[in-house]
Amino acid sequence: MLDQLKCLIEYQKIEDKKNLLIRSSDEAPRRIAELEKEFEHFEVQHLSKKEELDNAKKMHRAVEQQIEDLRARSGRQKTRQGEVKTNKEFQAILKEIDETKKEISRAEDSALELMDSIERLGAEVSELEKVVAEKRRKLEEDKSVLQKESEGLKSRLDRLEGIRQIVRERVTPELLKRTDFLFERQAGIAVSAVENGVCQVCHMNIPPQKFIELQRDEAIQQCPHCRRFLYWPGHEGYCINEEEIDSI
Repeated sequence: MLDQLKCLIEYQKIEDKKNLLIRSSDEAPRRIAELEKEFEHFEVQHLSKKEELDNAKKMHRAVEQQIEDLRARSGRQKTRQGEVKTNKEFQAILKEIDETKKEISRAEDSALELMDSIERLGAEVSELEKVVAEKRRKLEEDKSVLQKESEGLKSRLDRLEGIRQIVRERVTPELLKRTDFLFERQAGIAVSAVENGVCQVCHMNIPPQKFIELQRDEAIQQCPHCRRFLYWPGHEGYCINEEEIDSI
């Protein structure tokens, strides 16, 4: 088994794990933003309905004041009724009183309709308050879980970075330089397994003689197509799992 090749495989496994943790870490803020947007939807519904209720109450108070004013006018008209001296004036004041009664009736009907609306809106607001309270509780609970998960991922990333530095120190400077170049140019993948004579990253066949040399495990080989470093999983020493990485 080639020690330097094993180090490269370990390096690749660490990079894969690190990138996976970074993606998982980035997921938490995105999910929190989604939850907050979902909660905002219900909160806006509640505030909109509450505003509708407040407007209905204001309108009802205005109509109640209108009714009081109309009744006061009606009282004044009845007082004037006893003071008129001609039949023409009497008929005119009767017409005014009748019009005022109609206005009062219309205003009272409007007040009743508004009371029905206030009762209905009050029930809807009350129900929405319960929904928003439950949604807020669930939001805070989910945010707490996601934040804890994010903190845990950060801790794992910090530890993985320490392991990564240890592995990098084991690789010769020249080989490390070539590997970092591949990581940068080849979408974060510098090392690939070869199965049945096929590079498992670029999916191209490697020459049969190169595959034989790879199986002999005498020197570090590179894919003739994508230039990634190659290894053959048939060598058990190159089958590295997470426990081995954590133990470095």
